[in-house]
Amino acid sequence: MNFKFTTLLLIVSCSLGYAQGSGNNPFKKFIGEWTLKADDWTQNWGQGMEHIKIPHHHTVCKPLNTDNSLLAVIDGTPPFGHIFWTYNPVKKEVHHLSSFGEIRCGVGKGTVNDNGDVTLKVSFEGEAEGTYRIYTYKWISENEYELRSTQYDNKDKPTGLFYGGNFIRINAGKK
Repeated sequence: MNFKFTTLLLIVSCSLGYAQGSGNNPFKKFIGEWTLKADDWTQNWGQGMEHIKIPHHHTVCKPLNTDNSLLAVIDGTPPFGHIFWTYNPVKKEVHHLSSFGEIRCGVGKGTVNDNGDVTLKVSFEGEAEGTYRIYTYKWISENEYELRSTQYDNKDKPTGLFYGGNFIRINAGKK
């Protein structure tokens, strides 16, 4: 690609609002650093309801090179992993890819509303065939959101397995 064409493409992209940072990213509220509020995590992996502490959770969320993407890197407490979201503005769909630990790979899609709340249906390697999880990311304030993951069986019935917690922005004043 020659320099003139590249420069022209950059100018057009910026003027149309497609360049990173133009503020049109549907995931813009997630951009920043996050940790668990009071280290609190609630889960049921089949042994009943548990309230546990997960200290030092750390997530960094940033857009990639488009205004319709978000990459979340979870690196504070194992299992380490990442989540990648892209938004299709034509179909108004969010596409999800994730990987945690050695084999926990997730694929799914969902929606994002005007408030920035995200709802996803995700299937994972290593979970029973036909099962899936519904993830909800609901904003409580500009600096806090609630994550909940609920598992469903292959007949669309909740299995009782879930996990979740509230996440708060680190360095909220530097957003």
